Amino acid sequence: MPFLHEPEVSLEDVQLGSLSVSSLELKVAIRVKNRNPLGVTVQEVPFKVLCRDCATVRQIATGNTGRVTIPANDSTLITVPVRSDNAILLAALAALAAQGTVQVTIKGAAVIDAVLFHWSVPFEKTLPVTMDQIVKAAGGGKK
Repeated sequence: MPFLHEPEVSLEDVQLGSLSVSSLELKVAIRVKNRNPLGVTVQEVPFKVLCRDCATVRQIATGNTGRVTIPANDSTLITVPVRSDNAILLAALAALAAQGTVQVTIKGAAVIDAVLFHWSVPFEKTLPVTMDQIVKAAGGGKK
């Protein structure tokens, strides 16, 4: 059997969905690239959405892709909608209003299987969320 490569997992995109008084919806897009000559199965990709303002880090949401099959020498983009928790969201939005921007980090690990091989592939990416993005989300994405 040829040598198998660890699949690559990356955070491709995070988009703000809808915003209400009780929740914020994010659409998290995770790409899994399989460089192997046979398909692999993503068992799950659990992840956390963390929000940093000043010295405080708050977990505002969690998500999971569920099971997905990736064909040989191919990649798949998995989009997962997640909703925030109201109380934590209000604290993060207060910091956003005061500072104009907060840092959002998506952190997780993909659990992937292929024949006799098993990988846990961590990923993490931090991006800024601005007040303009929040205003657009509150308006339903209208410009």
